[in-house]
Amino acid sequence: MTMFSKPNRSHDRRPSILYAAILPLLVCIGCQNNTRMQTDPRTNATARTALRDALPIFDRAGDRVDWIEMIRSAQAKDVVIIGEQHDDATGHAVEQAVVEDAVARWPDTALSMEMLDRRRQSTADDYIAGIINRDEFLEEIATTKFRSVTRSYLDGEINRATFEERIFALGWPDWPNNYQPIIDVARSFEMPVIASNTPWRRYGSLANKEGFERLAALTPAQRALVEVPEFLPEGTYRERFWKVMGGGSNGMAAEKPSPHGKPGENSSIIDGAFRAQCVMDATMADSIADALNTRTGRIIHLVGQFHSDFMGGTVQQLLHLRPKTRVMTISMQAVESETLREEDRDRADFVIYTGGDAR
Repeated sequence: MTMFSKPNRSHDRRPSILYAAILPLLVCIGCQNNTRMQTDPRTNATARTALRDALPIFDRAGDRVDWIEMIRSAQAKDVVIIGEQHDDATGHAVEQAVVEDAVARWPDTALSMEMLDRRRQSTADDYIAGIINRDEFLEEIATTKFRSVTRSYLDGEINRATFEERIFALGWPDWPNNYQPIIDVARSFEMPVIASNTPWRRYGSLANKEGFERLAALTPAQRALVEVPEFLPEGTYRERFWKVMGGGSNGMAAEKPSPHGKPGENSSIIDGAFRAQCVMDATMADSIADALNTRTGRIIHLVGQFHSDFMGGTVQQLLHLRPKTRVMTISMQAVESETLREEDRDRADFVIYTGGDAR
């Protein structure tokens, strides 16, 4: 299926004044959490240049490499997958810098994002093409729940502390500072943006509770928004998922273990959650594979690092669909280290230590 022609779903079009009123507040919330950075590299090009030179980067062999060497390695790749920690401000600046450098070197580069699901493809296309402006884009990608929380705050029904808590619980912290600048780079270069994910709260939940058979029975219009995995990964990926969901150690600071018991206890709950995880992996992989099949140029995919670290599910699903795809992975760890940590060996082709900005 062709990602650039996915049917667009109707949106709850409320007056953009709601977002004009609330976005400055969201920006302030984000800034409060980044006081360590005197100049925010997400919004300042000079700071991003300094960031390129300062951050420790290591290859699979454990050798320290510079930024240019890492970027040049993408020359021979079809897909560059960047595994992020969603609340790592410096990590988002790194993503932006990679996108800027890649599109400057290879103008046919496209950006793919876990953070946008397939319902938003035409919205992304419209924004890149200049058909809608930034405020309209932000309004359309925001979920109804986001709008509801915002409306409750503006109407005085909840206080600021409650508003902040609920907004950050929606999944993508500080969108205006963390993700929007990256999309704005894409727009400035007329770079395609691929809304690669499934509406995960909807179809991931369906796979979790009712299984893949329920997804397979959806209508064609529904199936355009979700892919059913052709296989479930075994080995390290599944083992790591069980550790996270079972409350064990997972070797990744961004993901906190969930209290769902140990393997053998509540196994049906964890198996259901793993099905939902694999639905996201399969949908993102299909979106990337489809774009590779219908266009020229490399793709940069932004995703939560659990999906890509240690040959995670998104990588496995992509290579299942296109075995000859040349994939390069980058993982960002929000800690300080001047050597490749033992727990980060084989995590990715390149590991970048962003210095502990994850909140």
